[in-house]
Order: sequence, then C-alpha cells, then structure tokens
Amino acid sequence: MQRKLSRFSKFFDVIDKIEDIVCGGTLAALLFIVLLQVGARWCGIILAWTEETTRFLFLWMMFIAVAAGFNRAESARVVVLIQKFPLSAQKVCAAAYYIVSIAFFLFMLYYGTELSLQKFKINEMATALALPMGFIMISVPISGFLGIIGTIQSYLEYSHLVATGGDNSEIGMEGTVK
Repeated sequence: MQRKLSRFSKFFDVIDKIEDIVCGGTLAALLFIVLLQVGARWCGIILAWTEETTRFLFLWMMFIAVAAGFNRAESARVVVLIQKFPLSAQKVCAAAYYIVSIAFFLFMLYYGTELSLQKFKINEMATALALPMGFIMISVPISGFLGIIGTIQSYLEYSHLVATGGDNSEIGMEGTVK
C-alpha cells in the first residue's frame, strides 16, 4: 500500500504503534485468560472473574481496532457502485466519507466522555472485578479521539486509496512510500 508522507507522519506512526500495542496486548491477554478459564474448568475450578475480564478486554480491543482501521483507509466501505460514478461524484463521495467519519467519531468522543464521567460519578463497579465501570467505558471516547486522528491520517496520507476505492498498484505518486 502506498503512503504519501506528510509533515505529521512521525506523529501518525507513534499513534499507529500505540494502537498496535494496545490491540495486540489485549488480544494476548484475552487469549491467556480464555485458556486459563478453560484449563481451570477442566480441573473443576470456577474462576468467575475470567468471564468479565474477557468481555472488558474484548470491548477495549474492538473499540481501538475500529479507530485503527481508519488510519490507512482500511475501514469498511462499499466502493463498487461509487467507482461507476463520474469523477466529480466520486470526489463528492470521498469528501462525504471524511465528513461522516469525523462526525461519527466526534459523536463517540462526546457521548463516550459523558457516559464515562457518569459511570465514575455514580461509582458504578464491575461485579466480579470490583473495577470502576468508567475505566471500561473510557475506551469509547479514546476510540473516538483516535478515530479522528486516523481519519485525518487517511486524508493526508492515503487519500488516493479513498478516492480510488482501495489499493491500486497503478497509482504512481511522487513522494510515496510502500
């Protein structure tokens, strides 16, 4: 996939790395805890905290992964019909993609922050872990914030992929990196 470098590329690389570490770390922890749960049940031991922990890790992993999908224009979108449109309509669709994506992530950021603060304010706790639910719900506004950054990165460095509907090896842009 070709990348058009921008002056924010180093910042985007750091954000991408953090997202990869968080997603990979939660996936590894999730795998370990599920294997622990299976092994414990096989031995006749019930570990109640493992079910809640896997659910919370899965939420964190999925919300961060949603945001990470926008970094390199890898988010799900249907482009078969758009590619049949005239070039001017394709440009309008590409602009709408960015506007709707940022609006969605702003929604997540705003209402996710409200939800997290509400959970902290009422001191709602997770049942088995005795962990404040605000720590779990804070993944929503973090995902919104990272999604906005990812959409901006997609616009600055991968706009040719959004415009063409995917990776196209025939695109020859100066200043691009594979």
